[in-house]
Amino acid sequence: MNVDSTESKSAGFITAHQSLKAHHQRWRKIKLGVDALDQLTGGGISSRGIVEIAGDPGSGKTQMCLHLALACQMQCETRKGVVYISTEHPFPSKRLVQMEQVMKRNLRITEDSMKFTDNIFVEHLNTAVALEECVNQRLPILLENNPISLLIIDSITAAYTEEQNFVDRAHSFRRVVNALHSLQDKFDFGVLCTNQVRSVVDSSTLDDERIVPAMGLAWGSLVHTRFQLSRTPGSGERRCQLLFSPMAAPGHCSFAITEAGISDFA
Repeated sequence: MNVDSTESKSAGFITAHQSLKAHHQRWRKIKLGVDALDQLTGGGISSRGIVEIAGDPGSGKTQMCLHLALACQMQCETRKGVVYISTEHPFPSKRLVQMEQVMKRNLRITEDSMKFTDNIFVEHLNTAVALEECVNQRLPILLENNPISLLIIDSITAAYTEEQNFVDRAHSFRRVVNALHSLQDKFDFGVLCTNQVRSVVDSSTLDDERIVPAMGLAWGSLVHTRFQLSRTPGSGERRCQLLFSPMAAPGHCSFAITEAGISDFA
């Protein structure tokens, strides 16, 4: 029995097994191409929901975003681009070009026509109003003409630094995420956001300082998968901790930042 006839007999419902076949693209993963990270994530980051990478400055958030912007293009059977929304600093184009050159050399890609950086659409904005306008107005127009596999917001935190009303901020979070979910269903792409971190001290003992992702529960409740990065002072080692995900168990691994982007830590 085909899926359409099953849906007509069950008022639109299909079985879990049929869903895997009918909507297989919804469950695909974007591999990072780094053994430790792909093992930690169970094969890569999800192409549905909001995936967040939090971490302190210098922990590797932007480096991981740039790495994924290139790596995801190499996994597509048909060429798909990347949208990169930068809110915190100018887009690091020189670093991206360096990573592309080293990646292509390592993979023995010699075709001059295969320029992955030409498929990365960059937008720079720094307010919540501008972010909502971009997601609701300009992004749908871009997607109608340019298929993408990944959208990156680096970072979600910087766009809301001027918004002091927590209620308005929470409503804006939800409007942005709802719009992204609708676009994901229509155009099939993953969403990756970076986030800053903050210190939390136990109010009863004034100690036990913890480093947690910023933006509070209003944002955290909308996140599908959350990673937190940190670095070891005086060492090239970075640590990636998977805090929660419906696709993989919590855990951690080490990685390094190299000319080619992200790699396993030797």
